[in-house]
Amino acid sequence: MMKKFIFILLTILFLVTISCTEEQIMTYRSGNFLQFSRIANDSSVFSFLEYPDLPQVRFPLPVELTGMPIGHDRIYKVSVVQELTNAPKANYQLEPEYIFRASLPKDTCWIVVKKTPEISVKPVRLVLELAESDDFKVGQREYSLAVISISNVVSKPAWWTKTVTDYYLGTYSDKKYLLFISVTGVVNFDSADAEKLMHYSLLLKYYLQKEKEEGRTVYEEDGRELTVSLIAG
Repeated sequence: MMKKFIFILLTILFLVTISCTEEQIMTYRSGNFLQFSRIANDSSVFSFLEYPDLPQVRFPLPVELTGMPIGHDRIYKVSVVQELTNAPKANYQLEPEYIFRASLPKDTCWIVVKKTPEISVKPVRLVLELAESDDFKVGQREYSLAVISISNVVSKPAWWTKTVTDYYLGTYSDKKYLLFISVTGVVNFDSADAEKLMHYSLLLKYYLQKEKEEGRTVYEEDGRELTVSLIAG
């Protein structure tokens, strides 16, 4: 389903992008065009696993000008792309309009995401697009859409690669992942960042060591001791 969604999204972007004229592209320099900072097929992931006690959270979407800043606040709007969205309205809240603050080249659009029982079973997808306002036109089409996956599902994250399994955290389990989140406060990160990966792995390793030393050895659901692969200090 995700591959099909990405294909549809990219097709829409391609068809709209090729319709842009050279004149339209040149006018981006005026500073009256606004776009999201991330390209549309680079979707964002929000998980309530990081905020177990909160019913809703404000999620940041960076937005930026394609030209020079202007010395006064301006209004922009964001709408839901209904045909690409399967998130019910109960899972999000948008403002009627947003303010792009004076003299800034970049700002943040805050979207309220809400927890419901359904997202503990299956993630939902929210697709947003920038809409024209009196102050702004929409910039490059591939940067005018933002995709957010909203979830409270416990499942193996994409960053938990074979390298992470073999040399850092060991074999994945839901219990280990939840403990990792509890100890580090991290749900998602780029595991190609070796420094961060080492730091987070050590935090979990030292936590497990301390629990064992104090007679509270942590076990997997099948009764095996919960361990990590990392060999350090």
